[in-house]
Amino acid sequence: MSIEVVMPQMGESIVEGTITKWHKKPGETVERDEPLFEITTDKVDTEVPSPASGVLEQILVQEDETVAVGTVVAIVGDGKAVATSTAEPSTAASEAKEGGGHFRSSHQPQTFQRRTKQETPPPASPEPPKAPAAPSGARHGQLSPVVAALAAKNNLPMEELLSIPGSGRDGRITKKDVLGYLERRPAAAPSPPPAVIAARPAPPATAPLSQTPPAQYLYQPEPDDKLVPMSTMRQQIAEHMIASQQISAQVTSFTECDMHRIVRYRDEHRARFEETNGVPLTFLPFVADATVRALKEFPIFNSSVVGDQIAFKKHVHLGIAVALEQGLIVPVIRDADEMNFTGLARSIHTVAEKARTRGLLPADVHGATFTITNPGMFGGLTGTPMIAQPQVAILGLGAVQKKPVVVDDAIAIRPIMVLALTFDHRVIDGATGFQFLERIRVQLEQAELPTV
Repeated sequence: MSIEVVMPQMGESIVEGTITKWHKKPGETVERDEPLFEITTDKVDTEVPSPASGVLEQILVQEDETVAVGTVVAIVGDGKAVATSTAEPSTAASEAKEGGGHFRSSHQPQTFQRRTKQETPPPASPEPPKAPAAPSGARHGQLSPVVAALAAKNNLPMEELLSIPGSGRDGRITKKDVLGYLERRPAAAPSPPPAVIAARPAPPATAPLSQTPPAQYLYQPEPDDKLVPMSTMRQQIAEHMIASQQISAQVTSFTECDMHRIVRYRDEHRARFEETNGVPLTFLPFVADATVRALKEFPIFNSSVVGDQIAFKKHVHLGIAVALEQGLIVPVIRDADEMNFTGLARSIHTVAEKARTRGLLPADVHGATFTITNPGMFGGLTGTPMIAQPQVAILGLGAVQKKPVVVDDAIAIRPIMVLALTFDHRVIDGATGFQFLERIRVQLEQAELPTV
């Protein structure tokens, strides 16, 4: 029996991925869980294992091609179909080329899907099928960072972007839809908007996508410059960061935290903790524990914007940013709100090691509800982290540095860490932002420390 290998879901806001390398060629044998190909998105760069042992009969998506999540990318079977794989394109191949292979609604959250029979492809049509109409506010909430950045690059107004029929799941607009629309779009510049629109006294609820910078603001390479192409992962990170700024109104607040209790505790118990639990005792589990406690008191920070509504999440799935040589990745600690301090410490160490050894699976980078990033480990005093959509906040940690502070009207030297909280001002007011940040600080400075 042949098994279809599909593009896995690599994150909640990710609707497509790029295959960067195939480890096997058609006709070669592959073992179950053996690395079959590598993919990259703006959240992860990882290897995808084979779902079964057998022979790689067909490769339907080539290296450097970007396809939608759920698209069939290869066929693994007993090898009988290899000789005839080029006779006629199968339904799976047609789906891969059309970019329309998606998970069915009954699909369980896993990397691969076994299908028992081929589906009959829809009849050819000169125009793409139109998806059911959806409110513009809801469709705007479904735009992926890749689509938003592509629209900005091509000066495509939001109203025009939302009018494009979506071929993705639930009528979602995909990169392929936008590219196809741009090819059919008239070359002539659009006529100026009616005066009544230009004279509206208030801006729209969602700011329009920014335009491509004028030529005078773009760098023109000099003859001695060395031009190096961005990696696929770096390009997608860039698109995601631009889209994040366009989607939400981001504000950053700061506070200083006295870490002397935690530093003393860590110095006294570091060796015993590592011997008992098998993981190092760092500052990050203390911050994670304090953050989870604060999120329970301020659930608005564990939410997402859905059109003109706010979705409050039942559990805290904590994203931990990990710096890699080729970029940044954010593996997720699921149900962090149900873990104690030791559980958080072990989970943080595990996901960080998996990220550095390219061992992350789709489930490891999917569904974060709040993110912590730690530039302080590189000596950074502070910074203004950017929100990872569709979350509404992110916490940045600065380096722990000794500073003179006033304690009981006297000058003392204490290890101080700057906390930076970036939040979405659409749903979180400044007062609430500072109250949440203050709660984290109090937890770190005064909360009871774990027993080793």
